[in-house]
Amino acid sequence: MKMNPHHAFHGPIAKAVTVLAGWLLALGALAQSVAAVDWRYTVRPQDTLSSLARQYLKPSVSWQELARYNRLSEDGVLQVGAQLRMPLRWLVVKQAQAKLTSISGDVQIQAVNGAWRQAQAGEAVQTGQQIKVGINSSARLQFADASELVMQPQSSVVMDTLSTYAGGYMVDTQLRLQAGRVEVHANPQSRQGQKFEVITPAAVASVRGTQFLVDAQGGRTVQQTYEGKVALQTGQGSVVVPEGFGSAAKLGEKPIPPEVIKTAPLFLNPAAKFVDFPLVFNWADQSEVTGWVMQVGRDPQMAQLVLSQEAKRPFLDAGGLADGIYYLRAWTLDDKGLPSKTVLHPFEVAIPRQQQGPTIQLAAKHVSAGPMALDLPPLAPGQRYLVQVTQDAQGRQPVWYQASTGVTLTVPKLPAQELPYHLWIWIY
Repeated sequence: MKMNPHHAFHGPIAKAVTVLAGWLLALGALAQSVAAVDWRYTVRPQDTLSSLARQYLKPSVSWQELARYNRLSEDGVLQVGAQLRMPLRWLVVKQAQAKLTSISGDVQIQAVNGAWRQAQAGEAVQTGQQIKVGINSSARLQFADASELVMQPQSSVVMDTLSTYAGGYMVDTQLRLQAGRVEVHANPQSRQGQKFEVITPAAVASVRGTQFLVDAQGGRTVQQTYEGKVALQTGQGSVVVPEGFGSAAKLGEKPIPPEVIKTAPLFLNPAAKFVDFPLVFNWADQSEVTGWVMQVGRDPQMAQLVLSQEAKRPFLDAGGLADGIYYLRAWTLDDKGLPSKTVLHPFEVAIPRQQQGPTIQLAAKHVSAGPMALDLPPLAPGQRYLVQVTQDAQGRQPVWYQASTGVTLTVPKLPAQELPYHLWIWIY
């Protein structure tokens, strides 16, 4: 992939009316664009107007109408290699489906009856279904035209339209991004007439290229184009965002003019392999930067995400990662909240360790009341303890860790929460 893998309301009634008005305007524009789209078909040997009408058009559309639309005689004779135009509204429409090709962590899918359950890799996703991704989690979906979408942590997407036309030659994909960040590689086969749109509460991103991201948070949409072009549209206006540029739109406002995506952050001597803790990374400080976003995953696209963190300074301690090959990517945020290009760094963790018994539940009321001392058994020469506390039983939400040769450790005071914390102890 060329993708830089990598990112005034007055009460609830007024907000709802504003959202609804934006949706109606956007959907009206979408309906007009669909009505105006033609599918272009290249004539093959043995094709006739009547055979093409039977194969691709709705029963209500005759081959004579097809001939008139293309200003052809009605003798049914076609020239091999010629192009025929067929309005999208004439084509037979079939329901398509997406596929969850990869999930990592907490990925929930909503059934048609409204019930939520844990998603499974490889399962099909239908029109109308919704997918939610939790903290330090991600999911990758593939669509009928081989387009792919990676959902980042705490994102939510509804499958608004999953349709195919003309026996699968054209695909119409419309997704509603309710919140969060998604990264898209659309129409990788570069087929003509494909449609891929991401609709947010504030804007509609219509693909004219192949690789882009959309981030929707708090009534604001950020869009960046890595390859090709994307039209970003609201009810108040639209802009075309070319490759290497980004734009943003607030609910009820027109998108800002496209801006060049800022340069990626620069690593400072990143390690390629770790044989001891801590797993620390630093970046060069930059002016006009208000935040840093850092992610660790098992693949460059972060479809197998392990850790995601936002910070005010260019520093990451990746905690107690298990042994294996990882990818670290990072980007900055400016004062407008616009992300920079991303930087990607592969690294290996090679610190064999042995867990000491099962995880231990810690009552939140105790660890939130103050520091807690741990007295551990003595270690053999050359050994060290790795102790970690997580918010969840799966270990995907770490809140504290320490690597030490000592046998007395102190867990700091932790924020209050309803569920218990979980304590993990390893020797390495």
